[in-house]
Amino acid sequence: LEQEKAFFEGRAAWLLARQLPRGTPLFVANSMPVRDVEYFWPRSERGIEPRFNRGANGIDGTLSTALGLAHGNRPTVLLTGDLALLHDANGFLLHSRLRGSLTVVLINNQGGGIFEHLPVAQSGPAFEEYFATPQRIDFAKLCAAHGVEHVAVRDWEHFTALVSTLPLQGVRVLEVSTDRKRDAATRKALFATIAAGLK
Repeated sequence: LEQEKAFFEGRAAWLLARQLPRGTPLFVANSMPVRDVEYFWPRSERGIEPRFNRGANGIDGTLSTALGLAHGNRPTVLLTGDLALLHDANGFLLHSRLRGSLTVVLINNQGGGIFEHLPVAQSGPAFEEYFATPQRIDFAKLCAAHGVEHVAVRDWEHFTALVSTLPLQGVRVLEVSTDRKRDAATRKALFATIAAGLK
């Protein structure tokens, strides 16, 4: 991960573990974000406080729950994919009532990355339409419609600078654009390398 210069979802989780201010409340969405935290978050003494909505609820209420965690709390971070954020985009309506700050780290891989790791990924054209469900939303415009700050992350150095110091008030979205299929291939290659080393 130290050598990974291209945008890769797993490196975002790894860098958050290393760069977030100590004691940061962190909300993690379902699908790949929660798995990438499980896979790539190193052991740490930084005291990050993770929260998750796991279980039958799926991706319901991801943004709204994160806003609730941030309200009256220390500066808070949400790590989410694009579909989970879109599923609860109306949560942005709450931003003007927020006492505190929420930084949304948006991994935009244009679809449901979790399904790239399941056998259904081999089902041909139907996979993209019915499982990956790609989207073409302009998140900068979505944020502007709600009066929320949007930042397109340029590279990992830019990302590190943005998450190392968190604002005290308001909501901002840091968009990291990745390639869903490349991310899945990178995970599989990393897992194969680790498995080979354990033999």
